[in-house]
Amino acid sequence: MEEKITAIPAIIFAVFFFTIEVSFTYSVWLNVYLFLVVLGYFFVTRKWGFIWVLLLFPFIPAITTFWSVMIQGDGLSDAWVLLTRTYAFAALGLVFVAGVDFEECLLVLEQYRVPPTFVYGILVVVHAAPEIRREVSDMRDASLLRGKRLYPWSAYYYVKTIFLAMNWRDRYAEAMYSRGFMENGTRTHFEKWHLARSASIWAMVFILVGNGLLIVESVVR
Repeated sequence: MEEKITAIPAIIFAVFFFTIEVSFTYSVWLNVYLFLVVLGYFFVTRKWGFIWVLLLFPFIPAITTFWSVMIQGDGLSDAWVLLTRTYAFAALGLVFVAGVDFEECLLVLEQYRVPPTFVYGILVVVHAAPEIRREVSDMRDASLLRGKRLYPWSAYYYVKTIFLAMNWRDRYAEAMYSRGFMENGTRTHFEKWHLARSASIWAMVFILVGNGLLIVESVVR
């Protein structure tokens, strides 16, 4: 058995915690704090593309929300909260995308008692995606040879894909059972994932600092 260290549970917990907290708190400081922490993380890890996405992608929704609340809402304070909250949510979503490998996340969650049928069902879909794209490309090329052009809204795409998925379902199920997969059986793992202690410490530090800012802001206000 191969032992591996992962930070995914800590990242998921921190992102989920801050998502709930940002949704139910009225704090500009917390929103700005989350934005700066994620921006600093992208600078340290040199994820320049994510930096541009974080700076530019939420800009129009944030500005339009700010302006509409400023004109028709309760004034400047609410407008700033909603503007910074838009950037905070974008930051949390991007740090999840950048810091969590989807397939590794599923395997880790399976070892944290998520039902194996759910996990491996999603993995089948993920690994079947390239085959689905190839089949769609073949359908498009075959239609062009017959003098017909298929569009994304063409019903033929979806009908053919459904029939292919039903056929692949039986093949994937047979392959999994031939490898000894049992829905209610006891599973062993070639890779054993352990939570990184440093990731847990950093997650708790960020949570404590964020809640400390909430307390300070409430006192100052």
